[in-house]
Amino acid sequence: MGSDKRRRKPVTTAPKSAKRFQVPRACQRCKSLRRGCEERRPCSRCVRAGAAEDCVQAGPSDPSQTPSSPSGPEWAQVAAVAGSPALVAECAALFFQHCFPTIPILTPSYISRLQQKAAADSGPPEASVLLAALCAYVLLHVDEPPGVVPRRDGHYGTWLLDTASAAYRASCWHLPPSLDTCLLSFFLYAGQTRLSRHTQTLLFLRQATALWDLAKDRRPPAGTDTDTDTAREQRTLLDRLFWVLLASERSHAIRYGRSITLHVTPDAPDLDAHRDSSPGLWSLAALFQPIDSAFMAVVNREAAQSSSASPAMLDAAERCVNAAVPARFPFRDVQKANLRITQLLTYRYPLDVARELVLSTRDLATRAMAVHGVGLTEKLFDIASAVVDVMAGIPQAPRQPHTGVEGPPEDDLAYIRGLVVRLPGGKDVYDGLLERHLEQALQSPLQSQAVPGQGLDESPR
Repeated sequence: MGSDKRRRKPVTTAPKSAKRFQVPRACQRCKSLRRGCEERRPCSRCVRAGAAEDCVQAGPSDPSQTPSSPSGPEWAQVAAVAGSPALVAECAALFFQHCFPTIPILTPSYISRLQQKAAADSGPPEASVLLAALCAYVLLHVDEPPGVVPRRDGHYGTWLLDTASAAYRASCWHLPPSLDTCLLSFFLYAGQTRLSRHTQTLLFLRQATALWDLAKDRRPPAGTDTDTDTAREQRTLLDRLFWVLLASERSHAIRYGRSITLHVTPDAPDLDAHRDSSPGLWSLAALFQPIDSAFMAVVNREAAQSSSASPAMLDAAERCVNAAVPARFPFRDVQKANLRITQLLTYRYPLDVARELVLSTRDLATRAMAVHGVGLTEKLFDIASAVVDVMAGIPQAPRQPHTGVEGPPEDDLAYIRGLVVRLPGGKDVYDGLLERHLEQALQSPLQSQAVPGQGLDESPR
């Protein structure tokens, strides 16, 4: 018994672990040149050689990170839209007519290359999804549906946006950052904004800004022998997209109390380079450039920043906003609508803001304002709400006939309210909110009698 206890237990050797499968990390170009490479795509060697696009097309070296080939009903529907030359051509024409003056982030040649990629058998999936997202954006924002749209533009645009969003999550989620993926996230963000889907709006906005921050380090360098017209065009569009995203993010931050992630650093694209070629973009970016992190900290009431806030900082921001829209710039009506209304969101007396809003928008068609979507409607609603707050604290006399150039504030309020009803989301959402605000703020019979209804007859054409 004792000998059995002292007997050694047989030694069991663990089975030899299988040899780990070595995944080649070099891209195809570096592998053929027998040069050192890296995991990042495109690698720095291909970027310096101007072959970044080829390096990206080689795909990630780890098979577990390679997205599955596009499939499913959403992908089939997206591919059908991207493969419809008539639909893409008409939506592109409407984009350049109504949207390009404000967001010049596409060119006809760039769209043509997207169509070529989408038509190729082994083309990148983001090309097809981007074309579908562009069409959805146009159908939701422009009130001139193409003749090739199978059903009402609003319903079809919503369906197409949902389809493109589903295809993006299924096929484009893990793709490397590029101009295509940045634009795709932006158009999905803009479409979700139009439908007032706030969670999806913030999600795609954050994705677009993060993708831009990553894509800027992957663009081909300028001034090399391999610098082509296509590479220069992509750099220009990527630079413009930065300022469009900056304005979008800061506008969203002001309305919903969010933080901002894009900052104007010394490495940021030069805004003055677009002053002559894209004056509308220059003015739009100049309006939001002073709305920096310090400003938003005051707006969001962060304790450390709020204690150090000074009127001088607010005055400096307002001076920049006032100088952002030069009168000599040849703006189109669609640009004037967005810039004039956005410029009025300052700390001035609300009744003065309302009077200037009436004077600066009477010559603009409603269509020029509607193309900017719900964001512009919210700005008008904010101005009207501020006017109601002021009028609630001022004793109102009964309405008298007014023959002067400047009407009473209740007339300005009626004009703005009539404008809200005609714009996206106004009739369904914001007019009801404004009506309740009026009922709560103007409770006395004398004040309620002084404020008219919607005043639709006084709205612009």
